[in-house]
Amino acid sequence: MKILVLSLLRLGDIIQQEPLLRALRAKHPEAEIHLLVNRQFSQVEKLLQGLVDRYIYFDREMIQRGLGEGGFNILWSFSQVQELVKSLDVENYDMAFNFTHNKLSGYLLGALEIPVKKGLYHSEGRFRGLDNRWIRYFNERFAGSQKSLFHYVELLGNSFDLPVQPQVRGEKKKNKRILFQCLTSNEKKNWGLENFAQLKRTIEVALVDYKVQILGASFEKETLLQAFAEKDLLICDLNEARRHLQDCALLVTGDTSIKHLAAQLGTPLVELVLGSSDATKTGAFIQGVRMLTTQVPCSPCGHSQACSQPSHLCAQDITVEKVFEAVWDELSDEKHQVTQFAQALERATWKTYLDQAPASLLTAVQGLLREQPQKGAKEILADFAERTDLFKSWQARIQEALPSREMMLQKKSVQASEMADLVLVAQEIVRSKKDEAGYFQGFVEALIARYTQPVQIVDRVLTALQEQGELLTIREDIYRHLQSLSREGAYYAKGIGQLPISGFEETGKSLQRNPENAEL
Repeated sequence: MKILVLSLLRLGDIIQQEPLLRALRAKHPEAEIHLLVNRQFSQVEKLLQGLVDRYIYFDREMIQRGLGEGGFNILWSFSQVQELVKSLDVENYDMAFNFTHNKLSGYLLGALEIPVKKGLYHSEGRFRGLDNRWIRYFNERFAGSQKSLFHYVELLGNSFDLPVQPQVRGEKKKNKRILFQCLTSNEKKNWGLENFAQLKRTIEVALVDYKVQILGASFEKETLLQAFAEKDLLICDLNEARRHLQDCALLVTGDTSIKHLAAQLGTPLVELVLGSSDATKTGAFIQGVRMLTTQVPCSPCGHSQACSQPSHLCAQDITVEKVFEAVWDELSDEKHQVTQFAQALERATWKTYLDQAPASLLTAVQGLLREQPQKGAKEILADFAERTDLFKSWQARIQEALPSREMMLQKKSVQASEMADLVLVAQEIVRSKKDEAGYFQGFVEALIARYTQPVQIVDRVLTALQEQGELLTIREDIYRHLQSLSREGAYYAKGIGQLPISGFEETGKSLQRNPENAEL
């Protein structure tokens, strides 16, 4: 079998796709796997050893120049893509996976003669490949500002039936070296060189056994010298950075390709989530990573250019003291709560819905029982049930306000007054900020989309209502199962110590009730 994988994204995205490639290799161990990447990221060859049999390069930069610069023939870029398509078709691939999921990769995959295509591709005038709930969720939630409950790698893994798990953290290193990756590809994601310099001084004063060094590419050296001595810099390529990461005790970084490389290696790290970074969507895919971010997006505050947009997180809200505390906890193996139970409930609900498998509900409940905290679970479950009731009330109001399909079929246009009640419900949903998981996202988007016929509004809202109905049923089932198990546990703990043990004459007496066990 011959498989083509399209990965026409940035360097960090290709590196974080390593678990997907590993799962693909495990699923098809005898297959010949080829990876199509942008030419400027050819250095990934040294980072994905054993997973890819051949690398094919797409000269995206030159093709873009050919489309925009006057010195090129207007058809040159077209001819380059045409030649690429011909060269790929000659390979006679049996299957292709589109890990890129953008229009360019969709058009390119659509042009290839490959029998089985997984992921987005263009055919007969429209995009196809959104053939399961996972990839539709990915398509709807990932590219824009919409919230996602799942990581990029999780979503693609489930979309393509490639089982993936976050990388396990490696064993604690004896090496006393801490690495910083100070610069990102986006200034708004930078914490600031002065902050890193102060953190370096704090660590080396408080933790005298540890030495801090700064990772950087050759083009970053001049900038880094503004805050650090040259002896503290490790100017290197990706392969050399990989060796340094394998040997260090800890990495402190923003949203960088180095972060994903460290996660791939199981290197402990502290991640600074700033600017437009999204810890859930594209954070380091590793168990137990410490992420420092503001709890909510900051409003324009005048701190810096990085704060000029409400959707960006403010660097000033992550102090040197907070980062040092995370570093200290990581180096001392201080245990920390990674999973938030409230979010785990939402993830379990959506995963059950997206899997479309009855057994998934039981698996979800078992997982929740493992993640349930010793304290606060009752309050979280109560809030979960309260939100379910609120969501059901919104759904009932939508159903009541929605015009009939028959009536809308007879109309050529819609008056604002006819949709007023639906708009009021949508406004209440958005203003409440209770639907972070996006149960009503499809409904809200249905009201702001453009249509050629009024009946299309009703059809799209009905589709959204069907999705909500399934999700709310799953929420109720999960809550009922957890409540039932909690009650059974309480009855068991309360009563077991009071039951006689007839049939065990050698003891001659009943067990005594243990208050500590009863409390458990």
